Amino acid sequence: MSSRRSVALHLLESARRRGISHAFGVHGANIEDIYDAASRLGMPAVVAKHEFAAGAMADGLARMTNGPALVLTTSGGGAMNIVPALAESYDSRVPVLAVVGAAPSSLTTRGAFQDMLDPPDTIDIVGLLTSVTGHVELVADASELEPALKSVFATLDRGLPAALVIPKDVQSQTIWDTGVDAHHEPATHSTTRSPTALMETAGRLADAVGRGERICLWIGDEASRTRAGTALRRIASRLGASVVAAPGGADALEDVDGHAGITGVMGHPSAHAELVAASICVSIGCRMTATDRGGFDAELADTEIIHIGINDARPQRGSSILVDSLPSALRLLDESLAALGLTQGAAPTVDIDYLDTPELPHSAFPSLRQIMNTVSSHLRSGTRVFADAGNVGAAAIHYLTPISDGRFTVALGMGGMGYAIAAGIGAAIGSAHQGRVVIVAGDGAFFMHGMEFHTALEYDAPVTLVILNNDAHGMCVTREHLFFPEAASVNRFRPTDIAGGLAAMFGTRTEVRHPASLSDLDSACADLFADTGPNVIVVDCDPDEVPPFQPFLPKGQ
Repeated sequence: MSSRRSVALHLLESARRRGISHAFGVHGANIEDIYDAASRLGMPAVVAKHEFAAGAMADGLARMTNGPALVLTTSGGGAMNIVPALAESYDSRVPVLAVVGAAPSSLTTRGAFQDMLDPPDTIDIVGLLTSVTGHVELVADASELEPALKSVFATLDRGLPAALVIPKDVQSQTIWDTGVDAHHEPATHSTTRSPTALMETAGRLADAVGRGERICLWIGDEASRTRAGTALRRIASRLGASVVAAPGGADALEDVDGHAGITGVMGHPSAHAELVAASICVSIGCRMTATDRGGFDAELADTEIIHIGINDARPQRGSSILVDSLPSALRLLDESLAALGLTQGAAPTVDIDYLDTPELPHSAFPSLRQIMNTVSSHLRSGTRVFADAGNVGAAAIHYLTPISDGRFTVALGMGGMGYAIAAGIGAAIGSAHQGRVVIVAGDGAFFMHGMEFHTALEYDAPVTLVILNNDAHGMCVTREHLFFPEAASVNRFRPTDIAGGLAAMFGTRTEVRHPASLSDLDSACADLFADTGPNVIVVDCDPDEVPPFQPFLPKGQ
């Protein structure tokens, strides 16, 4: 039976049918009708401390669930603050839907507060969002909502963020509810846009195996998000292939003898060696960005590269098979290899090698490797790890991955500091049933978005925030030392007692540890990773330590 309901309620009900369980945002005048509708619908609408963090929370949840997520913001400063979060989602191909409330239609072009719909007199919010999303729709009337939803959901199905801009008065307009939305189901995808190409690739790989050629699988973030590990394991076994992973694919495949580690500037020499030694590289869900490649393009010049993925590689080279469903495509590839007589066998034995970083013989602090090894030793099955940018990110990629039966996420699209704090908290709130989240971030990231820990407390999120405090922007200190040795440092801070500050603010609601030694850190990890609610560990480290980052090390390392 048909009835009428508000645009705001219809929007959220449509989003929920598409698998969106939570909304993240910051409340404000031009978005309050959406928040009211969320309350009526029973959809948790998380209020973050900052709109960038709200966008990152949605991004982090989308990466964990491999489905769309929702962020809400009012116009003006709120809409501007969400842009960098959407930029990360766009560059990393994460389906986040941003709903931006605009000033009432009657006040547009009349100098309304936070009007962004009258360019060039005002900021052009539609044009601005167009640059960081796959599609933007301005819903100027209730009659425009259904076609707008169809467009934005189709964009989300392609793995891109999208945005709806809806004036406040339009949010409260009513729309007929027939009980059925034509767009409420995700698009059904075929295995690939060219199944024949996958079967031909299976034949090419089977021939290579028969000739004794060396094959390496290069796993990326698409394989991680779609949890394609079982099929990957079988394919590697049939091909006798070694396996390497880009940073975004670090958790896609673990516990495999042939796993040689992580590629890229923060990766392992063993991964580099396996990749360049192969005559055929099969890139699976890896876009082969400059960060993934780590500057060894010249060494790959003679390697045959076959790319299989939802998105094309960067840069495009070799043959590329674009698919709509990576798990389905890998199942077809595995079945095709089996049909050609390739049985599962033993993977090659490969040891992971680590970069040799300069020692600090007189340092009073534990090394990044010691810290990461201690954290790693206490990660429980299913733990989801979010690593932030800078020295911390480099150390986490190098020493914490792969994580057995868990997840590892590092956002290298924009490389923005503070992303991991917000994204990890969003994932912990929105998918608490999946287990604990451990966030590893530096003090610089904490000073940017660390107060989102308050959001974790408000929602009793199962999250541990591990802050490595060197009273500096550590990677920038290293760059100053290497490339501008005569210049005075602008990246060292006066000492800050982060643990003491957090304990004073939240100590009655959570536990904050500040271990003075590695043994204390060991105890803190053992205790707090087993906890149920939010907590914090602050570890002091040395700002002069050079991280495992190839551009900072002697050539040839």
